[in-house]
Amino acid sequence: MVRVPLVNQSDLPEEYQYLMDEDALGERNIFRAMGNNPDILKSYMLYGTTVWNECGLSAHDRELVILAIGRALRSEYEWEQHVDIGYNEDVSPEAMRAIGRDDLSYFDKESQTLLEYSQAFARNEMTDEIHRRLEEYFDDETVTGVGMLSSHYVATGFMLESFDVPLELDDFVGWEPSDEDIERLQEAA
Repeated sequence: MVRVPLVNQSDLPEEYQYLMDEDALGERNIFRAMGNNPDILKSYMLYGTTVWNECGLSAHDRELVILAIGRALRSEYEWEQHVDIGYNEDVSPEAMRAIGRDDLSYFDKESQTLLEYSQAFARNEMTDEIHRRLEEYFDDETVTGVGMLSSHYVATGFMLESFDVPLELDDFVGWEPSDEDIERLQEAA
């Protein structure tokens, strides 16, 4: 059971209501939970947008990273949100299912390295070797961006679990979502 009230857009002070407009992803439960502190919600969204846009990765690769973190943390909410968002960024259902079953052999070496790095980051199992391998594919600016993107989604995953934020749909799509479940998420968004 959710541990903080889930506020609606209309519950926010007028100057913050735009944060839950449809063009800002709407009244998703993550934002409704954070809406108890509108200043933090605003800052979270600003920072999240910055790491999304400035991490140095394509939108597709960014979503792979977020899915890998959601899976590593076993964060059903984070996973489900990014199955939906990832699909819109051309992450294939097969790629999602591979991450969901922890089978990174599906991916090319660069993507494998990126996902291994993200999972090690999420599990607090980073090593010099994993970091060095990421540097073989990405410059320092992007490595920093991947680390900051990862830290943002690790913190998000912990917050979601700590507040017990409920899924948008009644039942979890699973770590290997079917095409029908992905379509159901798309229709609900």
